[in-house]
Amino acid sequence: MPESQERDAEHDIQELLDRSDGERPWKIRDELGASMLENFGVFRREEKMLEQREIVQGLRERYRNVYVEDKGDVFNSDLTQAIELGYMLDTASCMIDSGLARKESRGAHARPYDYPTRDDENYMLHTIVHWRDGGPELSTKPVRVTKWQPQERTY
Repeated sequence: MPESQERDAEHDIQELLDRSDGERPWKIRDELGASMLENFGVFRREEKMLEQREIVQGLRERYRNVYVEDKGDVFNSDLTQAIELGYMLDTASCMIDSGLARKESRGAHARPYDYPTRDDENYMLHTIVHWRDGGPELSTKPVRVTKWQPQERTY
């Protein structure tokens, strides 16, 4: 790992530990979980995904003031929870932007109200997300079809 990444990680951890007050991470985590379940489940509506994007942006703002009560350096689950929450917020942002970009229903991403069917012509793609400049940047890569031809699920 490059030394610069290690220094950045150490700086981020120390910044969390240096705060003397703020919001506890579990409050933000609970709101993230409940709102994702409500607005970004398997069956998705564009307006709810856009609403969830705003909610996550607000939670990310609140995360800037998250407070770690335990200042210890051994088995610090309070610090671990705060760090993991930051990653959860990043992941939620990536999921939402990816979901909004995919104008079809496929697998665990169902948009039955506006795009009820698969669209292999336009979305036979892997969605690739890179974190750049504080947010998700999307790109795609074609699916390479080998032995099994893609087909719609039937039950």
